[in-house]
Amino acid sequence: MAELVDALDLGSSIARCESSSLSFRTIHSMYNFGANMQISIDKNEGLERNLTVSIPAEDIKSKVADKLKEISKQVKIKGFRPGRVPNNVLNNKFGKHARQEVLGEMMNSIIQDAVKEHALSIAEAPQVTEAKDLDDGGYSFKAKLEVLPEIPEIDFSKVKVKNETAEVDDNDVDGMIAKLQKQKQEWKDSKAAIKKGDLVTIEYVAKKGKKNVHPEEGKEKMGILLGESGVPDELVSAIVGMKIEESKSEEIEFPEAFNVKPMAGQKLKIDFEVVSHKRGKLPKVDEEFVKSFGVDSGKEEDLRNEIADNLKRELKNVIQSKNKTAVLKALREEVKDLAISDKMIARESAALAHQSMEQSRQMGIQNPPHPDHKNFEGLAKERILNSLLISNIAKKQNVQVDYTKVREKIIEISQTFENPSEIVEYYYKTPELLSSIEGSVLENQVIDWVTANVDLSSKKVSFDKIMESA
Repeated sequence: MAELVDALDLGSSIARCESSSLSFRTIHSMYNFGANMQISIDKNEGLERNLTVSIPAEDIKSKVADKLKEISKQVKIKGFRPGRVPNNVLNNKFGKHARQEVLGEMMNSIIQDAVKEHALSIAEAPQVTEAKDLDDGGYSFKAKLEVLPEIPEIDFSKVKVKNETAEVDDNDVDGMIAKLQKQKQEWKDSKAAIKKGDLVTIEYVAKKGKKNVHPEEGKEKMGILLGESGVPDELVSAIVGMKIEESKSEEIEFPEAFNVKPMAGQKLKIDFEVVSHKRGKLPKVDEEFVKSFGVDSGKEEDLRNEIADNLKRELKNVIQSKNKTAVLKALREEVKDLAISDKMIARESAALAHQSMEQSRQMGIQNPPHPDHKNFEGLAKERILNSLLISNIAKKQNVQVDYTKVREKIIEISQTFENPSEIVEYYYKTPELLSSIEGSVLENQVIDWVTANVDLSSKKVSFDKIMESA
C-alpha cells in the first residue's frame, strides 16, 4: 500500500500537472507565505479532501525575480557577461519558464504545509484538478487529497485472542533423525511382497467404462513411494502385498489435487502392473552418517543438539507467526467497518496479483497468465488493515524499533548460511535489507505489546501439530 509521505514534486513545469497525479518526494518547505495567501481544505465524500489555494501576484513576482537571478548566473547569452544580463532580456527569454518553475515549487510547498498543518495522513498522491492564471498576475489551483482512514480507539483488554504453544522434546528429535535416515536410505531391487514405505513403479491405464481416460493410447508409468506420495489410499492398499510383474484392476476415486489432470476428481477403473519394486535400507546413525550432515565431531549427541536447536528456532518462528496472525485477525474484527478507499484496495490487489505471477515464474512456469487482481481483494483489505493497525498502535503506544532485536534477528538469519559473519555485514551494508528487518522487528514489537494487553488464552499442542498447521 502507499507509504505516508511529506511532500509533492511538481517538477520544473506545472503545465503537465494540471490534470494528472503528482508524485511524492520528501522536501523541506521552501517558502514563508504572505498573509494574503488564501488556503482552504474542505471535506468531501468519504476520505477525500478538497484543497483550494489562491497565490497573490506579489508573492509570485518576487520569487520569479529571485529565480531569474539564479538563471542569470548559469546561462550564457551572446553579448552579455554571466550575471550581467539585463532583467528585460532575462524576462523575455526565461520569464515563462521561471514562472512555471516557481509555481511548481510553491504548489509543492503549499500542499506539504497544508498537509502538515492539518495533520493529514495522505493515502494517495494528490491530484491537481484545476489550475489557472488570475487576471492580476496571481495563480489559483485546486487539489484533491485522499486521506487514510482513522483507526478508532480499541479497548485491548476486551479483545480475545487464542494462540497455540508447543515444545521440542526427544521424540521430535528422534522423528527428525528418522527423516534424515530416509533421505539417505539405499534403495535395492526386491522380489518380496510390497509393503508401505517401498518404492514402486506401476504401468497403468485409467478407464471410464470402456474409454481410456489416461493415457488415451498405450500405457503410462507412475512412480509411487507408498504411504508418502499423495496417491489415493485405495491404490496404495491395492498395491500392498503384490509382487513385481503382478497385475490388478481396481476402481479408484482420484482426489481433485491429483497431479494427473485427466484423472483428478474422477472415479476410474485402473488396470496396472508392478514393473519395479525397490526396498529402502536405512543407514545406521554412526560417525559417517553424523558427519554427512556437517557435524565434524561425528558424535550422535552433537547431531541431536544441533537438530534440537534448529527445531526450537523453527518452532519459535512458527509460534510467533501464528500468534501474529491471531492477534491481527482479532484486531481487524474490532475495525471491520472501517472505510478503505477503493483505490487503495485496487492498488494492493494489483500488487498481490503481480507477486503471484512472479512466484509462478520462480517455480519454472514460463509466461504465466496475469491473475485477475479482483481475486486478491479480500487479502488486500486484510493487509491494508494490518498495516494501518500496526502503524497506529506503534504511534499511540510509542513503540520504537529495538536495534538490539534487529541485530539478534540478523544474526539468527545468518546462522543458516555457511559464513554467518559475512551475512551480518552484508545486511548492515544493504539499506533495503536492513530496513526490511527493522520493519519486521517493529511489527513483532507491536504484536508483543498487543499480546501483553489483550485477553489471551493459550493451548498447548504437539510440535508436529503446530508445524503441520503452519
